[in-house]
Amino acid sequence: MSHNLYSLSILINCFCHLHLVDFGFSVFGKMLKLGLEPDVVTFTTLINGLCIESKIDKAVEFFDDMVARGYQPDVYTYNTIINGNCKFGKTNVAIGLLKGMADRGCDPDVVTYGAIIDGLCKDELVGEALELFSQMRNKGISPNVITYTSLIHGVCKLGQKNQALALMNEMVEQNILPNVYTFNVLIDALCKDGMVSEAENTFNVMIQRGVEPDVITYTSLIDGLCISDQLKEALALCVEPNVVTYNSLMDGYCLCKQIDKARKVFDLMVTNEIANIFSYTILINGYCKCKMIDDAKELFDEMSHKGLVPNVVTYSTLIEGMFQAGRPQTAQDLFKNMCSHGQQPNIVTFSIMINGLCRQGNLDEALTLLKEMEESQLKPDLVTYCILINGMCKVGKINDAKELFSSLFEISLQPDVYVYNAIMKGLCQQGLMDEAYKVFRDMEKGGCLPNNCCYNIIIQGFLKHEYLPKASELINEMVDKGFSADAATTELVALKLRRVLEEMKQQILQLLNFREGFLPVIYLGLPLVSTKLTHGLRNNYPMLVGYMVRNKLKSLSFWGSLNLVMLVDLERIW
Repeated sequence: MSHNLYSLSILINCFCHLHLVDFGFSVFGKMLKLGLEPDVVTFTTLINGLCIESKIDKAVEFFDDMVARGYQPDVYTYNTIINGNCKFGKTNVAIGLLKGMADRGCDPDVVTYGAIIDGLCKDELVGEALELFSQMRNKGISPNVITYTSLIHGVCKLGQKNQALALMNEMVEQNILPNVYTFNVLIDALCKDGMVSEAENTFNVMIQRGVEPDVITYTSLIDGLCISDQLKEALALCVEPNVVTYNSLMDGYCLCKQIDKARKVFDLMVTNEIANIFSYTILINGYCKCKMIDDAKELFDEMSHKGLVPNVVTYSTLIEGMFQAGRPQTAQDLFKNMCSHGQQPNIVTFSIMINGLCRQGNLDEALTLLKEMEESQLKPDLVTYCILINGMCKVGKINDAKELFSSLFEISLQPDVYVYNAIMKGLCQQGLMDEAYKVFRDMEKGGCLPNNCCYNIIIQGFLKHEYLPKASELINEMVDKGFSADAATTELVALKLRRVLEEMKQQILQLLNFREGFLPVIYLGLPLVSTKLTHGLRNNYPMLVGYMVRNKLKSLSFWGSLNLVMLVDLERIW
């Protein structure tokens, strides 16, 4: 199949948007090997991909490489790299890039200035932001709603509410219509500062201008009204938005684990008689996530007393909460209660039950439930199978896990990365490293790309079972693909190195005829102790001392490299 610049650039763009920039660079390498000359768009796409994955230093390095190759960055390239730096707090770098634009004859636009102004405001350097704002206007570049919103946010953070209101008025005079984000920033700041009347006035202006308030708008206003003991006004505000808006608001509080605020919104809904089954379910879920399981059960019981019938989502939520709270019997009772009241469990409910039973070590009951699930015409999905494979591995039934894993291919169900991780972890725990490695290699052949977790699982397995050369090989491969060792892998590597150092110390002392007052120590030039793996490991094993042995230590090596470097007086290190 022939490739051209256009098709490969599209492929790079796809990888970057899928957060797979390393694969994008692989395509870039192929492009160069084919003799295709990348254009500025290709470079910009890869820079954007690096920024998306928070690899901002690499993005700057690649930008510099692009310039060194003789390419002329355009305004889109500059905007991409400037925006990336600003998002990660590197506003000084962004300002330097802005100055460099003029040197290269590239004119900044409103997006360029807007990104830096936003970065300065987030750094609370509002004075510099306002100065840059003036510079932009002096160059004839008109600000947009994003520029003004950033400035309003910045001055609000410094408590300068009057200046924020002045900027809002200036926007309107310039025929730049504030959007919902602009109004939200100002309303939230006014409410937090106790200026609730001004916030209500701003809210009214928002309505008059046809800007639809969202959940954040109502959240800020209700907070402000409740804090200032204006409960009546808060209740009146509840008449405006519908139940969907308030359910969203309550869900937002629950996600932030601000359960008291969620309860206040719920009580307002109950008072206004707009709370529905979804409202109860949202709050029950919030209580479960905050480990307030008794409150969740009490609210569940309250539903029945009010004539509301819990649905499958309500039951599933509380069942999962009970398992997580260590109340498996209550969870099972709820499941039976659900079935007896005519609520048909769905695939999520069954998966929650099977997962809970597996975590309790009740694999037989979990398998019985799987059979019930299949009899009810529900097809288990990959989540269900992954749970069962984990459960089988947990109780040591690795052969059953292998059989279940193999059966997925027979029913044309392609395992995902979580299923592969589950079976690999089980095989590693049993010391079946050859089988684990085969599964690891087969997954990519089957179209499932290994992720960071996959590499760490297989590497830890090899380290624990003393397959050190293979672990070293995979660590290098992992790093080359842009992944990194997790804490458990790093600790295992450290343990192995400590042990090896102790063993080699004795061997070296026996082989070397060193002078009195001097101590030979080892410098390990290993892949494992490279900066690519972790700076922490390298710092834990400082430069070792000794001298080059030409003949005696040629046979001594650890994963291919051992060097003795220099002599250091014992008095200097002891």
